[in-house]
Amino acid sequence: MGTEEVLAKLRADKSVKAAFPLNGEIYDIAVGEEMSIKESSMGMPLVNRALEEMLRREFAVCIFCDGDFDPPMDHVIVMEDGAGNRIGHDIPKCMAGSKDDDPNAFWLCDDFVIYPEKAGTDETVMVLLPQDVTTVGNDEGVKNAIVMYPATTTDMILKRHFGISGKDITAASAILAFDLI
Repeated sequence: MGTEEVLAKLRADKSVKAAFPLNGEIYDIAVGEEMSIKESSMGMPLVNRALEEMLRREFAVCIFCDGDFDPPMDHVIVMEDGAGNRIGHDIPKCMAGSKDDDPNAFWLCDDFVIYPEKAGTDETVMVLLPQDVTTVGNDEGVKNAIVMYPATTTDMILKRHFGISGKDITAASAILAFDLI
C-alpha cells in the first residue's frame, strides 16, 4: 500500500481529472511559490497553515479536480486578529443556508462573514487552513491526509508542468499530502 494506491483511488474519482506524484523539482517550485505569497487578494497579510501542514507530511500528489472533490466539512479560510481570535470565516457548502442571526455579523459575500466586534486588536490576517480528506485513508495505507488548494500562480505552474490546459476552468489544482501507515 502506498502512493500508487492513492493515485489509483484518486484517478477513479469522477471529480478528479488527473493525478500525479508531486516530488522533486516541481514540488520545490510549488512550495517556493506558495511560500512567496505573503498577502491575500484583498491585501491582508496571509498565513498559510495548509502549507505548513502539507510540509509536515511524507508524500504529496497533485490532483486536478472539479468543485465536487472531497468538499470541506469545516472552514478553510478564516480571519484572525493579532491575538488569534477568529473574527471571520468562510461558509463551506455543507453549512450554506445557515445564516448567522448575530446582528453584528457583517457578510462580505454569500460565503464569508466577519464579526468586527470580536477583534481584540487592529491587526488582522487571512488564514488558509488545511482540509481533512476522506477520499483516501486506511484502505490505501494512508493517514493524516489533507488537501490544500494553491494560489493561482502555483495553479498555473502545476498545470503547465503536468500538461493541463490553463483554459480548463473546471480543473483546479489541489495538493493532497499524507503519511503512510
